[in-house]
Amino acid sequence: MKPEAAFIAGVVALACAVAAIATASGATSRQAAHPRVGKVLARIPIAPGGGGLALGEGAVWSTTNDVSTLTRIDPDSNAVVASIQVARRNACPEFPRSCGEVAAGNGAVWVSHPSDNTMSRIDARTNRVTATIPVGPQPTAIGITPGAVWVANIGGPSVSRIDPATNQVVATISVGPARACCSEHMPLTVGGGAVWVGVPSLNRVVRIDPSTNSISATIKLSELRSGQPCGFLAAMQGAVWVAGAHCPSSSGDGVVTRIDANTNSVTRIVRGFSAPIGLALGFGSLWVGDLDAKTIDRVNRRKGRVAARLRVGGIPIVLGVGFGSVWVRDDGGRVLRIKPQR
Repeated sequence: MKPEAAFIAGVVALACAVAAIATASGATSRQAAHPRVGKVLARIPIAPGGGGLALGEGAVWSTTNDVSTLTRIDPDSNAVVASIQVARRNACPEFPRSCGEVAAGNGAVWVSHPSDNTMSRIDARTNRVTATIPVGPQPTAIGITPGAVWVANIGGPSVSRIDPATNQVVATISVGPARACCSEHMPLTVGGGAVWVGVPSLNRVVRIDPSTNSISATIKLSELRSGQPCGFLAAMQGAVWVAGAHCPSSSGDGVVTRIDANTNSVTRIVRGFSAPIGLALGFGSLWVGDLDAKTIDRVNRRKGRVAARLRVGGIPIVLGVGFGSVWVRDDGGRVLRIKPQR
């Protein structure tokens, strides 16, 4: 394992089983050179170590596990304007690489706490914690839809739905048997009218219908082709993208898998990465953070290949799009703001 993998804060299941990934139809090979994706506009210092990233409610938000804080970044000044104490405990000794994630929406900022099975709600106007909500066991990844907050509980494995009007859990959806629980990471995203959650230990991506709070599809990923959903997910109308992170392949390269949301089946495997982990959609492209290559890649969604690449160094883990930019949380101690090249 490469040294930088030790910095990952609960976002990758690094102990993936060794598997072979055969070259698939639609896959692309690594190219010798690519155009640059754009320009780094700002490098904003934060505390080093793992954590989450979210955009919304007028700001860029980053959690830092080692100091149990939520950092607020003003996108107008590219500066940290507030540091908010959010953890009920000073640290996460039981989950040293999984101290929770962050999301913004529905009038608040939400931070998960796997060490005590709760979520914090922060008022974005006052930068104060206004509620602590009991959820499922070991909550991590969070997604926002209108009138709902979704959190993946790796100790289930399950997904809890919170009503932001009452700060209460109104549904809990099991996404696998108890034997599948307790992986280091369960990615979750929303898009295309559905909630999507990865269960790496089962090689599955589960689709949840928010209108019924039930599973509407389970997509099995082949270890021989697409690996496990060890990184993040990104969803849009008609497609879901799955980052393989350190899931191995026969060529040694990580892959990003495309799932057709209309057929709930794998339709493309994009190669050309070392360890693709962070994903974001915006500016007509899929953006991929490659942990080991230390690059941000811009992927042509239609062709399924890397169109541009920017080496950023550091430990690029979590990506987000907003405020006219692509944002990267670098676990080495900074948030990068990138202006995409047109």
